[in-house]
Amino acid sequence: MSLRKAGLTGFFLLSMAPSPSFAETAAHLGRALQAEPSATKVLQAYCARLAPGVPVTAIALPSDDRPPPTVLRERFALRQDETIRVRHVSLRCGIIVLSDAWNWYIPQRLTADMNRQLETTNTPFGRVVSGLGFARHAISSETEALPAGVFLRNTAMLTRSADGLPFSLVVENYQSAGFEALPPL
Repeated sequence: MSLRKAGLTGFFLLSMAPSPSFAETAAHLGRALQAEPSATKVLQAYCARLAPGVPVTAIALPSDDRPPPTVLRERFALRQDETIRVRHVSLRCGIIVLSDAWNWYIPQRLTADMNRQLETTNTPFGRVVSGLGFARHAISSETEALPAGVFLRNTAMLTRSADGLPFSLVVENYQSAGFEALPPL
């Protein structure tokens, strides 16, 4: 039975020792992300341990109009009337940075309200698109040869549950400093 089906999505948060090695943290976080389609939900469970009642927020960072990775164009099957937008954010629990995330998405595959929220609020992508009942498909997970301060990089495709159509590619860089802040049980 998966962690998600067992209702234990946040299990990795409760089972972590006060100062786990980053290899152990990456393994726990990776399993939680596989069990839950929304990285936002996983980070919110972690944030609840750090600062109960504080929501995870997405603080906009410069995107410099970074082009989408090649894998996105290959897997999205874009129609001529569809475009790709990029959203680069720092996902935070209060002032603690948990993740630097890049998100390329197709606005035409989201609702008008979802697009408005993504453009005008600090609401994390996963929370904004939760109404789609989406699935997360892991593409890669890396723990070696990463930039300083990053202990895990995950790349995943998000698809709509109703029709399986991909609508987003995310590249998440989980920050060591944010995960060192885990309080003892």
